[in-house]
Amino acid sequence: MSIAEFFRWWRAELAGMLPDSWRRRFERRHDTLLLSPIDAEVRVSRRENGRLEQLGSISTALPDASERMLAISGGLRAESTRVEITVPPGKLLTKQIQLPLAAEENLRQVLGFEMQRQTPFRAEQVYFNYRIAARRPGSQQLAVQLSVVPRSVIEGVLDLLGDWNLVPAQAESKADWDESVFAFVAGDAAERRSSTLQRGLLVLNLVLLIAVVAVPLVQQQRYLDRLRARLDVVHATAATASELQLRIDRHQARSRYLFAQKTGQPASVELLEELSGRLPDDTWLFRVEIRDGTIHLQGTSTTASALIAELEGSHFLENVRFASPVTQDGASGRERFHLSASVVSPASSALAGRPEGTGS
Repeated sequence: MSIAEFFRWWRAELAGMLPDSWRRRFERRHDTLLLSPIDAEVRVSRRENGRLEQLGSISTALPDASERMLAISGGLRAESTRVEITVPPGKLLTKQIQLPLAAEENLRQVLGFEMQRQTPFRAEQVYFNYRIAARRPGSQQLAVQLSVVPRSVIEGVLDLLGDWNLVPAQAESKADWDESVFAFVAGDAAERRSSTLQRGLLVLNLVLLIAVVAVPLVQQQRYLDRLRARLDVVHATAATASELQLRIDRHQARSRYLFAQKTGQPASVELLEELSGRLPDDTWLFRVEIRDGTIHLQGTSTTASALIAELEGSHFLENVRFASPVTQDGASGRERFHLSASVVSPASSALAGRPEGTGS
């Protein structure tokens, strides 16, 4: 471990040992805007220095809802305001899940990866927050209380704030965590918020460094022995985290493969547009079915036998043929047909028709 890495670790350890009340003294004060969506209405409150003030309510159906929000929020600015949205219980999914203890280092990333397995949603479809319910070193397990809400519920409220550019934030302390409350801060202010705390920790680091240099050599050796023991635990944790990363990489590779398979076929809209352009005006379709790379067309036409030549000219279709004999429709006097063809992408069709040995 380099000296810079050691001091980064040391600063994080010191911050973790400080009580929540001390950490909040170093951080920049923020006003809190409280938004509670209820049916087609959003109730708005403001909390400042522990004092709660009701500002009013806004109907989301109004065309000027955003302007009303700015008017009743009292000129609050995004960079100095924390936004907390209270989600109704009926739109909230809560669940306690078990994860490896090593996942705590990158818990938000691991929860995003596990989202589709643990809930009916993908990570990009929801906002979520969490808290650690229990650590079980004996079984190397971490119990996490997870709270999930569809993005549409939250974004319908965030849209009222216009261009505030908000990003999710965790609860300010363990005692403040509420499963139904989702917090947001301005994206460019999130990093600046802890700058005062970092300066305070830097001063504290320098004081402690002077103290460590001044202690007797025997005490210094005992400290180093404890440090080596902790580093052994960190190395073991890193090995477990590497295994999790390998699992993430394998799942991403599978996703890329499925995406490639999907893009190998033309979109249904493109295929329908191609059929509309190639079929004569006297031809009517009453059934179109695409299944397992094959399209089935059923309908009536004045001259059904001419349709094969028309469709064979398409870059999307190959092996056009009648799936059943042509019959006469008694009601309209037209010929009733059932055609089938193989669906291919234009790129695949072009490659298949290129002579061997030719370049691009």
